[in-house]
Amino acid sequence: MARLFTPDGKYEADPATVNALARSLGLTLRHLPLPQDPHTAALLARPELDPAQQAQLLQHLDASLGQAVQAPAGAGRDLVAFHADLPELPRLRQQFAQVHTHTDHEVRYILAGTGYFGVVRADGSQVLLEAGPGDYLEVPAGAEHWFALGPDPGLKALRLFSREKHWVADYTGRQADPALLGLLQAGTDSH
Repeated sequence: MARLFTPDGKYEADPATVNALARSLGLTLRHLPLPQDPHTAALLARPELDPAQQAQLLQHLDASLGQAVQAPAGAGRDLVAFHADLPELPRLRQQFAQVHTHTDHEVRYILAGTGYFGVVRADGSQVLLEAGPGDYLEVPAGAEHWFALGPDPGLKALRLFSREKHWVADYTGRQADPALLGLLQAGTDSH
């Protein structure tokens, strides 16, 4: 279940409060329980998924969650899997942590692991939303945000595109909050 961190290291974990805070930031956050069948669990436990395994996982998600994980007609979806042995991981970490916007909504359904979404508030301050398995998050088009992986980079997520087949980042030049990045480096479980 999602948690929301502030730069001073404090966090909110109560689901109703986190959902209300997410809404106040313009985010859509909900929890969609993952399929519980053994085959899905086995696929999610693998660090990497080949194209056939990705297709199988999508079929299991479709059968279990239906329209909740479908992209609109003419758009697309894909699966991403990050792991410690991914050759381009250092470059991706740097790229994701740059504050940016998109012209399309950024929608992620976290399947395994933990992802962190830094969100810039209207006053320029930032908060960090921790999303884990079963968390479905939509960052609206135009919202300033950044993304990070924690010390354990293992993450699988379904990405849904509403208008395009991919996202193009428009970097704003704003820096991710160093205190929030520090929380990630220290490991959020210690806070």
